[in-house]
Amino acid sequence: MEYWKRLVYIIAAIQIGTGITIIGVVSFIPLFLTSELGVHDPGEAAFWSGLISGVTPFFVAFATPVWTLQAQKYGEKAALSGILFLLSLIVFANTFVQTPMQFLVLRMLQGMTGGFVAIGMALVMNITPKEKLPWAMGVFQASMVSGIMFGPLAGGMIADMFGYRMPFLVFAALSLACLVITLKYIPKHAGPDAPKKREPFLKQLSLFIHNPVVRLMIMLQFLCNFGMTGIGPILPLYIQRMMGGDAMAVATIVGIIIFAAGGMSVCASLLVPRFTEHFPMPKIIAVATLLTGVNFILQYLMPTVTTLGIMRGLTGITLGFVMPIANTIIASAVTSEQRGMVVGFAASFSIMGNVAGPVASGAIAMHFGYASVFWTTAVCFFISAALIYQRRKLIMADLAVGKSR
Repeated sequence: MEYWKRLVYIIAAIQIGTGITIIGVVSFIPLFLTSELGVHDPGEAAFWSGLISGVTPFFVAFATPVWTLQAQKYGEKAALSGILFLLSLIVFANTFVQTPMQFLVLRMLQGMTGGFVAIGMALVMNITPKEKLPWAMGVFQASMVSGIMFGPLAGGMIADMFGYRMPFLVFAALSLACLVITLKYIPKHAGPDAPKKREPFLKQLSLFIHNPVVRLMIMLQFLCNFGMTGIGPILPLYIQRMMGGDAMAVATIVGIIIFAAGGMSVCASLLVPRFTEHFPMPKIIAVATLLTGVNFILQYLMPTVTTLGIMRGLTGITLGFVMPIANTIIASAVTSEQRGMVVGFAASFSIMGNVAGPVASGAIAMHFGYASVFWTTAVCFFISAALIYQRRKLIMADLAVGKSR
């Protein structure tokens, strides 16, 4: 196997393990709050769940550029190893929390370890031949979604069988395993050599601030993250209400639904290269974003947990086309020397959608009910589709320039 392709698969495998570690608690955070940390009011549980879910990506957004700079300075291997070591310690510490505030503080610290996705993505972009970039972005996106698939399922099953504290121990061990793989297989610096004289921070920031295509893709990713993560804090409580207050194994059911949606998203991401051979990227991403908004409305209209799960799966298919194409467009909009920093900054801004989504949905659910969360999420995707349609010609022009570099 070619060296670059083998490295893409290794990075993807580590991303899966890291994703499981980070996302695995999503399926039982509200239940952990109500059963272990003394939060008994459903509205208060939704609010705390949204805050705790949102605070981690908030700090990730600020930490990502810092870790990206460390990767440029000391190499990807050193930066990724530091991230995984700290992540293991913090996840392990979650086992001993006794109050929602303690849990919140540890989730803040966990956000400070953010940066793996940006560093891994920039590394994949830089080592992959230009003509294979859609394939590599599809594989990397599939690995990200795989963590989202297996994490909640594993977390929910472990929590239901062994209690809500056991998943933290398992995920800490998994993060350590990812650290071992990183130390053994990731080279010190696999991307293009960093320039001896780096540009000032503000000048690097202007690389994408003044690029309309990159700005649009970042806004799209922000809105998609806002819409997707916004459902997370209320999904266990919403399903519990659908099944009845005394329903058993809710965390496992939530994990299964997220797993199914993630599996469909992985399949869609891996099909992206075939679609881009026959259809323009702006058209694909605009249609997929529009259909995602429609799917969220249909999710709310579903009368049973089974039909809700089916609609979540269909939503996973449409979302599976969005992120790989958005990342491919960003990679084409800048030079290879600029990708590491631009991807780091882009990840920070888009991650803020993960912050706003859970916090906003928790507050909306508490004041206006669960239904309003589904409708506001749909509106986010409709806005995204409209923006892409308006700028489709500009995106095509930028892709043409990227191919000619």
